[in-house]
This record gives sequence, C-alpha cells and structure tokens, in this order.
Amino acid sequence: MTARPDLPSGGSSASAANPQLVTSQLRAAIAVSVVGAVLVGLGPLVGLVAPSASAAFLAWPLLLVLALLPAGIAATSVRFGRPAIAAAVLVGPAVLAPGRLVLDAQFVADPGLAARPELLKLHTLQLFSPSIGVWLLLAGHFAAIVAGVLAVRGVGPSDERPGANRQGLLALVLCVSVLAAVGVLMAPFASDDPYLLPKPALDAPLIVLVGSVLLAVGVPSAAGYLAGSVDQDFARGGLLGLAAALAGVVVPPLIAAAMLVEISYSWGPVLGLIAVFALVALALPAGRTRSGEVDEDLHLPALNRLLVSSAVLALIAGALTALAAIAPQVEMPYGLRDPSSYPARMLWPAGIVLILVGVGLLLPRLALRVRPLLPVVWVLVPLAATGVLDAVFTAVQAAAAEARIGAWAAGVAVLFAAAAAIVAAVAGAVERDEVDLTEIAMRRPVLIPALISLVLGAAAFALPVVTAPDYTAPGVFTEFGTASWGLLIALAAVVAAAVLAPMCRPSQAAALLCGAAVVVGVRVLEYPLTAERLPDSAPGTGLWFGIAAVLALLASAAAASRTKAA
Repeated sequence: MTARPDLPSGGSSASAANPQLVTSQLRAAIAVSVVGAVLVGLGPLVGLVAPSASAAFLAWPLLLVLALLPAGIAATSVRFGRPAIAAAVLVGPAVLAPGRLVLDAQFVADPGLAARPELLKLHTLQLFSPSIGVWLLLAGHFAAIVAGVLAVRGVGPSDERPGANRQGLLALVLCVSVLAAVGVLMAPFASDDPYLLPKPALDAPLIVLVGSVLLAVGVPSAAGYLAGSVDQDFARGGLLGLAAALAGVVVPPLIAAAMLVEISYSWGPVLGLIAVFALVALALPAGRTRSGEVDEDLHLPALNRLLVSSAVLALIAGALTALAAIAPQVEMPYGLRDPSSYPARMLWPAGIVLILVGVGLLLPRLALRVRPLLPVVWVLVPLAATGVLDAVFTAVQAAAAEARIGAWAAGVAVLFAAAAAIVAAVAGAVERDEVDLTEIAMRRPVLIPALISLVLGAAAFALPVVTAPDYTAPGVFTEFGTASWGLLIALAAVVAAAVLAPMCRPSQAAALLCGAAVVVGVRVLEYPLTAERLPDSAPGTGLWFGIAAVLALLASAAAASRTKAA
C-alpha cells in the first residue's frame, strides 16, 4: 500500500478523512488558544485585585509569550501540513489548565496566600477583593481546555495500538513526568518577604493543594497518553505541547527569583525545568517511524556486549561504594566528631547489591533475569552517597574540615552506577526488539497490588524513618537538602517500577518489582544502621510504611510472575 501523495510521511491517518474540516477545526482551536493566551497575559496587566496592586516585576510579557508557545507551534505545524502535530500540541496545555485554573482561584479566595510574585505583590495586610484581571486569567485557562477539546476532535491519534518499539520511549517519558510531578508539589521559591509565603503543596492552603495535585497528576497522565500513541506526529507534537505548558508553570518562579532580591531559587521549578528540556529532547525519537523502505533503526551493540558492559560498570560502582564505606570520609579538626560515620553505614548495602547484580549479569543463565533489576537498584548508590556527602559538605563549610578519599569515591560511584543503569536500559530495548512484542498489555492482576505498593513506597521516602527530639530528617517535600536528592531519585525509581510493571512481560515485571522492594528495603535499614547517632531516637512513620511497601512489592512480584505473557 502506498501513501497518498498529498499527505506528509508519518502524518496522522485521521488527517486524511476530511482535510478541509480538519483545517477549519484546527484553526478554530488555535484561535481559541491564542485568545486564552492573550487573556492570561492581560489579566495581571489589568490588575487582579482591588484596591489595585501590581506584580513584583514586569511579568505580563513573559506570561504572554509562554502562553502563546503552544498556539505558535500548532500554527507552524498547520502551515507545514502536519495537522496531527498541531492538534497534539494543544493537548498538554488543556490537561494542565484545570490545575492552573484552581491555583489561580486562590486570588479569589485570599490573594495574600497566593505567593505568585509574577502576578501580584502585596505590601499591606488590608483586605483585597478580586478584580476583573482574575476573571480574565481564569477565562484564559478555560480557553486552553476548550482549544484542546476542539483540536482532538478535529485530529486525533490513529486507532492502532503502540508496538514494543514505543515501550522504551514511554518508560523515559513517565520517569521524566514523575520528576515534573514532584517539582510542582514543592515550594516554588524561598522567600524572606513576609508578604510572600511560599509553601510546598502539603502545607499550602487547600485551593493551592488541590491545584498542585491536579498538575502533579496531569503531567504523567498526559505524558503517558501522548507518548503511547502509535501516531508519531501526535506523540511528537504532544510532548512538545506538554513541555510548553509545563514551562508556563515553572519558568515564572525562576524568573521571579532572578529578578527579586528578597526571594531565592527552590528546587521545585528547577526539577520542572529539567523535565521541560527532557520532554523536548524526547519529542524527537517520539516522531521517528519504522519503515520497510527506509531503515531508521538505531544500530546498537549486540545484547551480550551490552550486558557485559553494564555488569562491569555495576561492579565498579559497587566496589567504589564499598571503598567509600571503608575509607575515611572527612578529616575533622582536632576535638570535633566525624559526622559522616553513621551515614556511611548505608553505603554497605548499596555496594553489596550493586556487586551482586553485576555478578548476576555476567552469568549467562541469569543475565536476562537480572538485567531489569539494574535500572532500579542503581539508585541505592545516590541514596546512600548523598547522605554521606551532605554530612561532608556540612563539615567542610561549618568546621573547615577536609574531604577525604571516601567522599570522592562515593561521588564517583554515583556516576558509574548511573552509567550502568543507562547501558542496562539500552540492553532492555535491544532485548525487546529481539523478542518482537506486538503490543503493550496492561495486566490487571499486577496493576492493583503495584499501585498499592506505589503509595506505600512513596510514603516510605516522603516520611522520616528515624525520629528524635530536636532532629528534623531530610525530606522530599520539606527540609530539602543534599540528602533529599537521594531520596528523590530513589522515590522516582520505585514509582517508575510500580507504574511500568503492569505493562511488562511477567519475568521483567517481577524483576522490576523485586528491585523496587530492595530499594525500599535499604531505606528501611536506615533505622537499625543509623539510629544510634541520635539520643532518644525512635522509629518514624516512614519505617512502617517501608516495611509494608516491601511486603506489598514482593507480593506484586509474585503476582506478576504467575501471569501469562501476552
């Protein structure tokens, strides 16, 4: 069968149905998107509250440009005859619009608690009432929803199911979206201004909490839907549109921190910006097609060589982690206690696990069974290393201490562990191509226990494992520091494993879930290994959630191993 000459290669099959109708509907959707963008930029310009109060800096041009990005990409795509890209670009903004609408509704409830310097900066405690600008802003978000609906009705993805070649892209996109979801739940910036009170979602007013949760749910939901499409144009345009919509959320706080002296950067928008760039980068492979006439397959090393390479990298990472546990971490001035000795104990289980996985990858009978473990358990190295490095950095800055070989070995081990995970993930892509799967099947017997495990595992990393008087443990959403990065990376790995397992083959699903159980198990070991350093220490809530998560993940792995391959 040959393609129609009037259709571009790789275009949506839906665009062939009625080109004139598709064009008119898309143009209407783009027009609505432009109107919504203008309203978003016009709102703060007109004024959000009465008595009048302006933004902390001239931000409405920035807001207008960010809001116009999806419409601009869509219009350009229509101009070059790619209606599927144009339609998909408007999906991401439509999915995130409800969360943004609820967030901005805080200006109606109580403008003083909004903490949005790009939109409003108050200088007094007097009562303010919403003005016309708020309603223009909310109408702009509603217009984005309408534009997305019109676009999808005009041109949508084809009805075919995605093949196995989409699984790798879907996994990467979901991991990136988890990073973005964590970012939008964190505080947008840090502030010394009493009239700007940024808080993470869990501590924020109810309206801000609901809006943040809608954004956190919307990003991975849209990402999974768009990246899973077999229509390459729809997948590419969708990821670009989602990146543009996410940029509209995370860029303004970063610009505000750069423009204003009284506020400083927070990790939440930084994580979101990293996700924006990652989504743009992933949009390119999302648009690649496989054709019988043109060979666009990526030529990769043989599977065995990839497995051996990942094994060697894992063994090096494990050996460096063990070296970091043995060697001194920091040289303290005379009379001061080394703060890194207890955190360094966490390096032992991380190093042992990496060494065991590396050995398993070198055994031909076990290599393919062990391979899915590595992209999950590698996070044990940063989980342990960041705790040690946090103590070392504190000692260097506060007591003029000197970092020793153990700290350097821990930092280098993280790099080797990450490289091992990347090579193992590439080996997984080659393995799936050789197996030649035809579809992604959602296995319901695995889905429910995996989702339960996800919630329990997330709580294990979000809540402290060890508590003590006058001690605040590093956290993901509060007290964010160097050690929090390890928690965040480990949390993302557990979430990704639980999300992907129901869509994988039984043996791979079981391995992913077992890997997640090992990661959570090491988190649980933090209590017996490090609690002695704190007087009157006691088990934290995260410990009990961690134990429950390990049991749930093992049960999920057992359920996965008993399911039949599609």
